[in-house]
Amino acid sequence: MPYSPYTVPGVSFREEYVKVSDGATLKVVEFIPPDEDKSLPIMVFVAGWISMIKGWAEVLQELTPQFRTLYVETREKISAELPDFKNLEFSIERMAKDVAEVVDEMIPEDRAFAYGGSSLGSTVVLDLMSQDFRQPATGLLVGPVPQFQYPAWGVPVIRYFHPSLYLVVKPIIKWYLKYFRVDRKKEPEQIAKYYGTLDAAEPARLKANALALRNYSLWEKLPKVQAPVVIIGTETDSLHGLDTLEKTVDLLPQGELALMASNKDAHSAKAGRLMVEKLLKFGG
Repeated sequence: MPYSPYTVPGVSFREEYVKVSDGATLKVVEFIPPDEDKSLPIMVFVAGWISMIKGWAEVLQELTPQFRTLYVETREKISAELPDFKNLEFSIERMAKDVAEVVDEMIPEDRAFAYGGSSLGSTVVLDLMSQDFRQPATGLLVGPVPQFQYPAWGVPVIRYFHPSLYLVVKPIIKWYLKYFRVDRKKEPEQIAKYYGTLDAAEPARLKANALALRNYSLWEKLPKVQAPVVIIGTETDSLHGLDTLEKTVDLLPQGELALMASNKDAHSAKAGRLMVEKLLKFGG
């Protein structure tokens, strides 16, 4: 797959495949700037649930000219190789361990790094930062979800519907997102993005991941995150409510909230420039 739309001329890129400890293999897209300044941290970016790289084009175009960047695709995505699918975990804790193992595999011990992420990816990163793994210089995270709340009918639908019936269930999920979780008038781009990710999802992985998330809570782990974290959010994003973001920042020992005008901005060059500004403070 060509990755030139996600960077600028002069930056090289390549796909890497990292096999983690339970046998799954994850795809990582590595962007390497020309004349890389190795005093700057490597950015490890973990995107959201079943999201696609094209949704982060503008952010990556800002990051990759200066920072070596690892774009990590988590195990629920179709790019992951899962030879023993029935025996694999899809919990946040397992996904956090995946990212830790990618870091150990691809980043030298003496090199600083930072985490970026969005939505589920941000949750995975915060869980990881609360544990006894290598610690980043900082975390720059868009809209983490500390707790996953499904409607009353959601869990039975997920549990008992066979993945082959995903085409039947998908319109219901889209309807629920459009009318109950996303501001369809102010954020049509967000709706289109979620529709695209649902269309690209692999149903069996989606089901396994959704079931694994249903009882998860990040709240009690946040005070254990010691590195500085910038939470990027918007007032218009009802899927990642402002009150939730404020509570997340309050529980972080070194938390900071940066608000964008819209969800579109939080996925734009503006968010990328904010990340660059924060990362440059850790160079030299």
